[in-house]
Amino acid sequence: MKIAFVTYEYPPFIMGGAGIYAKNITEKLAELGVEVTVFTPNINDTENKHLKNLQVIPLNVNNKIPFKALQFWLALPKVLRKEHLKNKFDLVHFNGISYWFMQKKLLNIPQVLTVHHVIKETNKHNLNLISTLFDINGENNFLIQLIEKRAINNVEKIVAVSEFTKTQIIKFYKFNSEKIKVIPHGLEIYNRTSSLNSEEFKVELGLPNKQMLLFVGRINDPRKGLKTLLMAFKRVLDKTDAILVIVGNGDKTRFLEFSKKLDISENIFFMGFVNDTALNMLYQVCDLYICPSKLEGFGLTVLEALTNGAPVIAFKVGAIPELIKDGINGLLIDVDDTKQMSQAISLLLKDKHLKDKIKRNNRDYKPKNWIVTAEETKKLYISLME
Repeated sequence: MKIAFVTYEYPPFIMGGAGIYAKNITEKLAELGVEVTVFTPNINDTENKHLKNLQVIPLNVNNKIPFKALQFWLALPKVLRKEHLKNKFDLVHFNGISYWFMQKKLLNIPQVLTVHHVIKETNKHNLNLISTLFDINGENNFLIQLIEKRAINNVEKIVAVSEFTKTQIIKFYKFNSEKIKVIPHGLEIYNRTSSLNSEEFKVELGLPNKQMLLFVGRINDPRKGLKTLLMAFKRVLDKTDAILVIVGNGDKTRFLEFSKKLDISENIFFMGFVNDTALNMLYQVCDLYICPSKLEGFGLTVLEALTNGAPVIAFKVGAIPELIKDGINGLLIDVDDTKQMSQAISLLLKDKHLKDKIKRNNRDYKPKNWIVTAEETKKLYISLME
């Protein structure tokens, strides 16, 4: 079986869950004997994997000018057709809106689309119009939202990463539910560091030995809700001494200024990007993981936190209630309710019995691994070839 896998994000260029998905699903499909050829823009020197059954073809884009996505879209058809003449692909798998469907089909073979979340849903979250106009490479760009319907309607099968995402596809686009297969993300399970000393690890990172909240996400994305969390944290500090550790790429300038305005800057620690090992250790030593995101088609960071035993506080949005059972492995609160969020944080910081119960439940949490996700994806491929 030969698959062309088209993705805008691929290591080391990863902006979020779509890039993590691209890396893991292609590598595990290759392990299952599927011959995978990845087509991706050459941003930040794309990794050319040397794995059996996996080939990466980076398409040149000029990194010094904007419109990288458009450059990729324009170059893709010619390169894809050329490779198809040599390899005779059985199907094309698009990872999110990774190509502007300027014609119905690039190749006369089945097309599969993975939908991580319905981009049209972003219109409900009060994003700044100017930012959507000039977010050329991001999914907030208004052009991406306009082509979403065309992309969805031009594929034989859709992989939805959650039941919520499936429901949104049907709601917005009246897509045939029988053509949608829900295949959640897998997770690379790391061994917990049983000997990890929380106090020593904090000292190593230059953090004070106080109760610690953790946020992980793109800090400049308004949907991730960091501003809401900072306002809630201000309320928490009125009653409890704690620190908030913020992990993720993005310009922290305006959040530094906002934390100073709230007079909480001494309790805020920006760590930028950290590797997987450090991130999993942070999940393990934090007292609470906070997910103030206003839109989650799956909730990968929530899953990572759960499997590392961290109690989670999150908004009741998107697919998060599929992962969090209120009072069992975390607390769910109303979206954008800073008072409710601060109350939930304060409750778990003070109620050691409840916090420990949630931690025990989360240590027993067993998510799918990526090989299971790949096996289900391979079965979907086979169904299209019968």
